[in-house]
Amino acid sequence: MDNVRRILVPIDFSEESANGFKYAISLAEQTQAEVIALYVAEKKECDSLLYFLAAMEAWPIQYTSIRIPIDRLIAEKALDLHHFIEQLASPSRSVKIRKKVVPGKKSKTILEVAKEEGVDLVVFAIRQSSFLSYLMAPGKLLRQMWRFPCPVLVKPPVPSLA
Repeated sequence: MDNVRRILVPIDFSEESANGFKYAISLAEQTQAEVIALYVAEKKECDSLLYFLAAMEAWPIQYTSIRIPIDRLIAEKALDLHHFIEQLASPSRSVKIRKKVVPGKKSKTILEVAKEEGVDLVVFAIRQSSFLSYLMAPGKLLRQMWRFPCPVLVKPPVPSLA
């Protein structure tokens, strides 16, 4: 673990990704690594976000005609990522955290960012409801782990005891 200098953590604002982020922070504290929190903005979000806003304002817009500019989506998600991390990371921690929001398809983009950033470890936290589907479905992210240029740590879901 001593040679880990950059840890990539994909974030989707879920409780599981919060747990994965916390786990990456604890690893980074032990190794003095930098944590890169990555959010991938997919194209379908461009359509659905503006449709939601239009519906809330009762705008007479057809769904097929709605498009939100990708730069606006990225700016909004960057702000969301900042607030998400601010809630999870204690300011007293000595870990360097870099936030990154990029457009693209999740599985492909996470792999590209891992290569570009020279990441030494990728930490995934997955949802309990989809654990088996991640392992079994063709084309899913976990089926593509062998393509990563570094080790991939999969933090399995922890069932609630309540």
